[in-house]
Amino acid sequence: MAIYRGSDVTADTTLTCDVCIVGSGAGGAVLAERLSAKGKKVVVLEDGGYHTSDEFTLTERVMMPRLYQEMAGRATADQSMAIAQGRAVGGTTVINWTTCFRTPEKVMQHWAEHHGVEGLTHAALVPHWDRIEERLGVVKMRLEQVNRNNMVTWNGLSKLGWHKDLLRRNVRNCAHSGYCGVGCPIDAKQSMLVTLIPDAVKAGADVYANAWVERVVRDGRKLTSVVARMRDPRTDRLTGVTLTVQARVTVLAGGAINTPAILLRSKINGNGRVGFRTFLHPAIGATGVHAERVEPFVGSPQYVYSDQFVDRGGKMTFLVEGAPMFPMTSGSFLGTLGKERQAQMQLLPHSSLTGALLHDGFDPGLRDDGAVVALKPNGHPKVDYPFTDRLREGLRAASRALMEIQLAGGAKQVASPNGRYARTAAEIDRVLEGSSFEPAGIPIFVAHCMGGCAMGKDATKSVVDSRTLRHHELDNLFVVDGSVYPTSLTVNPQISIYGLASWAAAHVEGAAG
Repeated sequence: MAIYRGSDVTADTTLTCDVCIVGSGAGGAVLAERLSAKGKKVVVLEDGGYHTSDEFTLTERVMMPRLYQEMAGRATADQSMAIAQGRAVGGTTVINWTTCFRTPEKVMQHWAEHHGVEGLTHAALVPHWDRIEERLGVVKMRLEQVNRNNMVTWNGLSKLGWHKDLLRRNVRNCAHSGYCGVGCPIDAKQSMLVTLIPDAVKAGADVYANAWVERVVRDGRKLTSVVARMRDPRTDRLTGVTLTVQARVTVLAGGAINTPAILLRSKINGNGRVGFRTFLHPAIGATGVHAERVEPFVGSPQYVYSDQFVDRGGKMTFLVEGAPMFPMTSGSFLGTLGKERQAQMQLLPHSSLTGALLHDGFDPGLRDDGAVVALKPNGHPKVDYPFTDRLREGLRAASRALMEIQLAGGAKQVASPNGRYARTAAEIDRVLEGSSFEPAGIPIFVAHCMGGCAMGKDATKSVVDSRTLRHHELDNLFVVDGSVYPTSLTVNPQISIYGLASWAAAHVEGAAG
């Protein structure tokens, strides 16, 4: 009934429990809370550290290496897409921007029709979403709360006559400081760190931070143990101490990329599907420049979205969202050096940003396979994401739409994703003609990782059974995180995963006896 750091485990240790959960984010925390409340003995293993709000300095250069995977350096193998995933007790929920969408019903219908997903329906998830949204204080934003940066997107959508709406967020007493991405210093963000992890611990769960799960061990159709290597919380280096957990049931909830990596390191991949069809919502942005100060780093990151482009007649679709610009993060995406970069950064207070999330995995011919997760020689994950004609067209179309929104919203000029400027809508096509949509041609940011352990009924085509989320090869292994989705979600994923985990809790409980 406690949260332990790596320094608390000083010698090789073996634990026994009903359920071992690997990962403490959106999937793992919900399961830990639900199962502990049912009287199950739960052990949660988390690779990241245990950090609380008194440590959250709102400083990018300090907090991002501390709270993100690979010290905020995770990326695709060719470095064309930066991947932002959380690594801490609470997982990515500690550093996300609090945007809350439920899984669209049409997406789940697509899974049933094209990917053999049975036993999991939109209607079945609704009561679980209702419960978690009430617990996390999810509420729709009001127009008077919207900051100047997001108002540019709102005004641009309005002028163009395109769909627009305000987002829902999981916050209580939010101060709108803006730096959600580096941890909330007042615990207004209702992340798993301040909600369901404490609930689970109060109900009897034990959480071990700084515990990197190297592998799981099987004997026939059963897992016998989970092997974790402890880290020093001060240096993040492995201490040489091993923590072994023997559980009736094991749940992998490390997220897309990390969960497939654990299975691959454990040589559990009988049908060869682990790591395939990994989807990332490739995200790009267009930056407007204004005469007046906009200060895109002030106020909550996101308030506004548009689903104007969620139906493009078979082409890759995308969701439009307002997006923030932070000094260090923005500077790292500029393809310039020296005085040119300095001049661009001096424009930051007068800049605004609109972003687009591209929806991968929906090609009608099922050829849009997204990324593949494999292992590097050191056993850590490698993510390969090939560029396709479908993706290039989507990037170009999204770029054009974002530039139109910024100009319609009042920007005096707008930069395409690769930094070429247009001052009028008539100039956009010329600017985009000279833009590269090849790998590393434009900055692409990834905040949503899905797939790699797809769910479905057919054991030859999927990794877990969609009727229970039990692994097809192992009777006491479940996968409950974003890796089970057979396509991208088309929306920010946290609410989807919360609901999925709440639904799966009964199946895990039943297997634990």
